[in-house]
Amino acid sequence: MQDIRGLKQINSGKPWVKKKPEEMAKQKNHFVEGCVENGMKREKAEELFKLIETFAAYGFNKPHAASYAMTAYQTAYMKANFPVEFMAAVMTAESGDSDKIARAIEECKRLEIVVLPPDINHSDLGFTIQDLKSLSKTDLERGLTEVAVKIRQGIRFGLSAIKNVGDLAINSILSARRKDGEFKTIMDLCARVDTRLVNKKALESLIKAGAMDTLGSRAAQLLILDQCLEESHKIAKNKISGQVSLFGESDNDIVSIKLPEVDELPLEQLLIFERDLLGFYLHEPPFLAKLSQLDEFVSVKVLDLTDEHIGQKLTLGGVVTDVKKVLTKKSQAEMAFVRISDGIGEIECVVFPQTFGQTKEFLLKDNVILIWGRIDKREDQLSLVADNATLFEPESAQKVERSLEIIVPPGIGVDILQQINGTLREYPGDVSVSILLPNGGNTPKRMVLPFSVNPGEVLEGQIKNLLGEGAFRRV
Repeated sequence: MQDIRGLKQINSGKPWVKKKPEEMAKQKNHFVEGCVENGMKREKAEELFKLIETFAAYGFNKPHAASYAMTAYQTAYMKANFPVEFMAAVMTAESGDSDKIARAIEECKRLEIVVLPPDINHSDLGFTIQDLKSLSKTDLERGLTEVAVKIRQGIRFGLSAIKNVGDLAINSILSARRKDGEFKTIMDLCARVDTRLVNKKALESLIKAGAMDTLGSRAAQLLILDQCLEESHKIAKNKISGQVSLFGESDNDIVSIKLPEVDELPLEQLLIFERDLLGFYLHEPPFLAKLSQLDEFVSVKVLDLTDEHIGQKLTLGGVVTDVKKVLTKKSQAEMAFVRISDGIGEIECVVFPQTFGQTKEFLLKDNVILIWGRIDKREDQLSLVADNATLFEPESAQKVERSLEIIVPPGIGVDILQQINGTLREYPGDVSVSILLPNGGNTPKRMVLPFSVNPGEVLEGQIKNLLGEGAFRRV
């Protein structure tokens, strides 16, 4: 085979080969000239390039495509016909990623699936199906989503999704529960599990995450945890040595530690625990009502941010979870790194001195704000470089005018553009659409379509399949 310069480059495995039509377009002249220099006719070289160019969008072989299609069909069928089982499986599979769990819970709310919080007496290792009829009214009131009268099954939060609680510790808890029934008190729990596996850190995490709320208040349990562990260690030693009490009872039966009568921890502290250990809130924070109204006032949700948004000017919103003030090296002016959360995703916002001076009076923890600026990436993490910020007041805030851009790379034929037009019309909605057409190396020509769409994951996937990964952009 001839050593064709362009073909060697395209087969070199460089990352621009896949999903970057604009990069492929830049290689066309180089490829064609290389082919001509090696004896190929120009027409044949251009024809060959067109065959290769298709795969700059997204290339599948038939077996790969068939497997994806089958998997998509099966999962769609399961979600449509067995939504509770499907979402339980999804959350179990993603139990190590708190952000994905938070998104799955939001999806359960949309599907009207009841999600119940972690419970030391009901939860398993993963997320499981819970019979709602067997639960008390108090248990149902602790649900993360509202319980409809006719719904019989819900999803119980798995213990493996609580940070700092490993599988060995959970298996010890489940083994003790299966053997002797539900736990009555924190001392009962400590005495019956293997505290070498269920150590202090694991127990603290279970308490702080609300998994032991049915055994008493979190404040009281944290106060006596050390004492319970000390007594449980004595019981374990006595079991090893074979000691029993005067009346033949085991020490496990006679040890009782009463919970102190103390006020529960402040709501702010409970929310911090829940956010850190679960990735979302069990209690309803005072700012939740405002967070639920953010959608119409922000450009994009935090969790929907991707590398495609880098460099774009966007409006984000959320509650301030942390403010770290620093002084600049050059002028010793005060600036801040502010973290905001919209209840599901979290992002750091860089507020430079001039902007911080104008906004610092309300850049305080638990305040819900709107903040706008440029999306940046620092140390593999997306961040927002703030231009301005304001307190979020739904009554007076200005709604974001949403739009969608479809970026058409060079070399796309009329037939593909017609397919795009037909695809967009299948998803009517209220988001305006602009088509950015190539303009000979100059600024792309913008064409605003006379209809609006409802952009979702399915539509996004179809556009990307036609034009490539960078073709679909929310603005």
